[in-house]
Amino acid sequence: MKNKIKIDLPSRRERRYIIRSSKQFLKLLSPYVKRKRFSKNEYVYTIYFNDDEHVVPFEYSIKARKYLPGFIKLPVLDDDIYFLDLKMGKGEHHKEKIRLETTLEEATKIINEKYSFSEIPLRPYVLVQYLRHNYIPKNMGGVRISLDTNLKYFFFPKGQREGIEIGREDDYTRIEIKEQEQSNKDFVILIEKLLEKMNAFPIISKKFTAYDFLKNHRMKTCTQPLYKELKEFEIESKLEIEHEIDQEDIFYKIKTFFKDNNDFEWSSDHPYTHETASINRYYKKDGLFKALIKKDKARIITKSGGEIVEDQYNLNCIMKREEVKGDRISIWSELLTSATLLGELRRKRKAFWIVNKQTKRIYHISLDCCESDNKKLYQVEVEHTGRLIKQKTTKEKSVIDDIADITHILLNNFSLKPSQLTKVDWLGIK
Repeated sequence: MKNKIKIDLPSRRERRYIIRSSKQFLKLLSPYVKRKRFSKNEYVYTIYFNDDEHVVPFEYSIKARKYLPGFIKLPVLDDDIYFLDLKMGKGEHHKEKIRLETTLEEATKIINEKYSFSEIPLRPYVLVQYLRHNYIPKNMGGVRISLDTNLKYFFFPKGQREGIEIGREDDYTRIEIKEQEQSNKDFVILIEKLLEKMNAFPIISKKFTAYDFLKNHRMKTCTQPLYKELKEFEIESKLEIEHEIDQEDIFYKIKTFFKDNNDFEWSSDHPYTHETASINRYYKKDGLFKALIKKDKARIITKSGGEIVEDQYNLNCIMKREEVKGDRISIWSELLTSATLLGELRRKRKAFWIVNKQTKRIYHISLDCCESDNKKLYQVEVEHTGRLIKQKTTKEKSVIDDIADITHILLNNFSLKPSQLTKVDWLGIK
């Protein structure tokens, strides 16, 4: 069975926020909206498809969804009827969506017939459960507001039908605004003003939140700890990708290349490709700082003293900066509410780790996709992460030599070029 289902907003703009009190927000919202029920059941059970290499492109969302009368304590992959949603982005906020009604087994077959991102078939990968209430304007169409609460996240290891819980979001409410291009802009502006009154913050999607929870789960349970060597500094190289090239395809070719390299190899202690996302906000208060926002917490990071260091290949793209990573604080803390916001970007990242076979130093190779004001920046970065063996002393030059060797390999084998462009410079922050 695979019936195509008509959906209310097939092509739309999507924005996501979090607030602390849904009750207070609904009190402000209620004069303008009415409840909209798409099902008698409002507990949502959404499965996202991917694989352990995270081959699904950033802009795609491939998921199967069903509606239940209540939460399931331990989700399993079953043979129920699902709504298969195929969603592709035209950018950070614009999405096009089609929906089919089918079983989970049929959905998996349809997906792997339609998409061939790699030789590895896609599978049900992560799951999100939550309670959703939908609202629409009283006197117009083209807009939908969803409130999601009590979110629970699960992961399905390969070959396993039972889900493993990897995280929860139960201290706040997610708000999603979906609007068609021709929708009433005055109504949307009104909603945004109400959100501003609620001190709403932008948030990454549930898909990327699931991937972030999965990364944390794997780092805690499946890998050895790393010893940070140069604690007060960040040393990394930056490489630019040409826009006409398939950026994510280059990333996977890079990972495959290092499988059989003579000097560096995949880290058996950190074997996975990780996919994450964050909202990076740049503030000024007694100096410039970055708030790396995930969920309802912000990691405060300050960087200073940036310099391009010399290396054996004269690459001119290895940067050393002082870096201080502070504690994670509430996004509603006084520090952020009193500081001046200078700029914001949304960063999506895929990354893997390689190890120097002799020194056991670990390096992080990542693909970053940053979006701000309808523009995009793709970069490959090589960064020193740590070491599996604890050492009393560390020679900075050894780390720089390794990064230079890795960067030189990338420049010689892939369509990349050296870059000194920081995200602050890209945003035009002075």
